[in-house]
Amino acid sequence: MMISRYSLLGLVWGFLGVLVIVAFPADAWQATVGVLMLGQAYCGVIVLHRFRLTEKAVMPDFLTLMLLMQLFSKTLTALGLVVSGNAAEAGMIGAVLAVREIVPFEYQFQAELVFLLAAIVFTLIWRRLEGKHPVSIMVEPAPRTMFMIYAVSLGTYLLLSAAGLLAALGMTAELLRLFSIGAIAVLLGGRTKYALGKPKSWLALLALFPLYVMALQTGMKGEAALVSLPILLPIFRRMTLNRAMLLLGCAVVIVVFLFPFTQEWRKANWEHAGGSATQKTDIAEVASRVIARWERDGFTETAAESAANWLTRGASAEQGGLVMQIAERDGLIGPVLIEGLASIFIPRFLWPGKPQYMPGAWFTWYLGKADSPESATTSTAMMLPTELYWMFGIPGVLIGMGLLGWLYFATSRYLIQRATLHLIPLVGYFAFLARASGLQEIHTIYAASSPIVLLVYVMIFDRLQRAFFPGRLRKISKFKSLNEMIRRD
Repeated sequence: MMISRYSLLGLVWGFLGVLVIVAFPADAWQATVGVLMLGQAYCGVIVLHRFRLTEKAVMPDFLTLMLLMQLFSKTLTALGLVVSGNAAEAGMIGAVLAVREIVPFEYQFQAELVFLLAAIVFTLIWRRLEGKHPVSIMVEPAPRTMFMIYAVSLGTYLLLSAAGLLAALGMTAELLRLFSIGAIAVLLGGRTKYALGKPKSWLALLALFPLYVMALQTGMKGEAALVSLPILLPIFRRMTLNRAMLLLGCAVVIVVFLFPFTQEWRKANWEHAGGSATQKTDIAEVASRVIARWERDGFTETAAESAANWLTRGASAEQGGLVMQIAERDGLIGPVLIEGLASIFIPRFLWPGKPQYMPGAWFTWYLGKADSPESATTSTAMMLPTELYWMFGIPGVLIGMGLLGWLYFATSRYLIQRATLHLIPLVGYFAFLARASGLQEIHTIYAASSPIVLLVYVMIFDRLQRAFFPGRLRKISKFKSLNEMIRRD
């Protein structure tokens, strides 16, 4: 069976990782690569198995997507370590990586062990609650229903933006944007003529264009990646040669254009503005700077520098290793980073003066790179597992990730059960999936609060939708029960 081959390949890869760990000391970069190989094997086998079990689902389940993102993260981190460890042979990328200051490898090794432990605990709790088979979205409404949800949510978001109310509404406005992306994700991941690769999929792809424009205006790669999820999810779950070539082409565009674009945007709007980006440089101006950079440095050097920065900023071992180093130096700090958890559930429009919770800015200040958390112009990641470790040690990682596994599974089950009958939980499920891509990097206070906040907003929006559009949406929606879909498949 194909599953057996994947499992065997994972066992072999994991065994090779163990051999690498045994062969090298913890302060050698190769030992960290060995732990990363174990993480790749663990995540890869589970992801491939669950993809096959949920092949007919409209969207994957949270655990599968989370482990897929961790697989990419571990691969990226391992690639960065190999390149920096062989900088002399790695050309321009290695030259850029070789001159930077890095966290000692022994702490990176410790961090990756903590990450692996966290992933195992989260997965075990999820699987224990889940039962024998993954549960995911197996139903979809009529396409015009999803286009209506897209138009209403995005249109409302744009009106709020034009009125300058986005900051005041906070999560409320952000969910409207996520609902619009989620509606397109249902279309591209479904079975209708708008599904990816079907005759009218171009209409769904075109609907993502204004969302890409807004993502570029933020200057953040993560926002562009979020808008790309509706395209990437069906590609990864149903991979073909043509889709693999499409991914390769997208990767080239990302390295050659998107990464330089975000760098130039950051220079134009933050570094040169002293961290106050109130007057943002428009997309055309930033794009012209990228073109000028191509003409000055050439495509190859631009791509090499972008790839090096990508490898640096995406290295989970180095980010987590810094926290492990600080924890050894200063000791455990206790629940300092979750003290505002209770008040975070109060919406900002009800409490305009609610304190800002900025753990990343606080860590930048703690490292001595800012005069205060409020004046910090950058946010330094602590990574969820190592942040738990810094607060409470290994028991904190075990208990914290176990509780989060229970919380996220309960949230997933609630949304999936209601998505068989109601529209808002269906698109809300995409907003929930969007958190899977960054769960390892999120701060503890947001990891614990965001599923609860999402559920509250989904309930509110669901009531509003059924109150104002009950008859029409029921008439044009073609929901089938989850049991009926399972029996048919």
